[in-house]
Amino acid sequence: MKVSQEQVLQINDIRLWTAVQGTGIPMVLCHGGPGGYDYLGTVADMVSDLCQVVRYDQRGSGRSQLIGPYDVSTFVDDLEGLRRHFNFERWIVGGHSWGAGLALAYAVRFPTRTIGILHIAGTGIDDRWHDEYRENRLNALNEPEREEYQRLRAQTEHVESAEQERILDRLRALSRITDVFDSNQVDNLPSFDEYPVSNEANEKVGADWQNYTKDSRFRQSVYNLSMPVLFLHGACDPRPIHFIETLASKLRQSTFASIPKSGHCPWIEKPNEVKASLRQFVVDCIINTTA
Repeated sequence: MKVSQEQVLQINDIRLWTAVQGTGIPMVLCHGGPGGYDYLGTVADMVSDLCQVVRYDQRGSGRSQLIGPYDVSTFVDDLEGLRRHFNFERWIVGGHSWGAGLALAYAVRFPTRTIGILHIAGTGIDDRWHDEYRENRLNALNEPEREEYQRLRAQTEHVESAEQERILDRLRALSRITDVFDSNQVDNLPSFDEYPVSNEANEKVGADWQNYTKDSRFRQSVYNLSMPVLFLHGACDPRPIHFIETLASKLRQSTFASIPKSGHCPWIEKPNEVKASLRQFVVDCIINTTA
């Protein structure tokens, strides 16, 4: 990983851990979760000779302050606070998984501040994705794993908080197995062993994001976005790719890239393909800002 400058900033009345590296056109990368913390240093490395890349831990998790509220609007406010702090007039807003949804929500609210959107392995804005994802995930487990997953899932609502945390950790571990094309790559997926994952943020922000995607006005606002968007998705990600391809087809300036033989973190399994797509997207954004 290339050298980055880490600091904790007071943003939107909360302390947020940040890391900045590189020079050039500004970009922010939003990690997944919700409730996880930054793991996108490798992605930043791919473009930090072209971009000044900001990474951060979202509120309630990692090295940032464990304070709510935990809702999409507040997380967008935090992003805008970071932009103002760094005095960027405009920036590329990118994210992975849930972070890709956050990037869309930011661009809808602040289109004049958004040069382009990087949507890596997100779930899009069609709320039907989740049922299909669950089916794909279960099908990717072997029979004992599938039985354990279903048993634990049924227990989550009937146990005390400490036991629920243990169950959720195990469910995440089982889900990781389904997030790769090559099973030998499971140990290379982002791990969240250093800091606790915020199940509260995960539950509350996740529920609020579902409300966003059910809102026809929000969906139409996404369709109306006019800046360049790169949709980058692992072809073997259990999060259904066809929803993302459909979304990409409805936007004015979108590029859809399916990365073969890769799952939810395609930069791990197919780094060269991901790097090529990312760099071309950034170059296109640079051209658009200077045209």
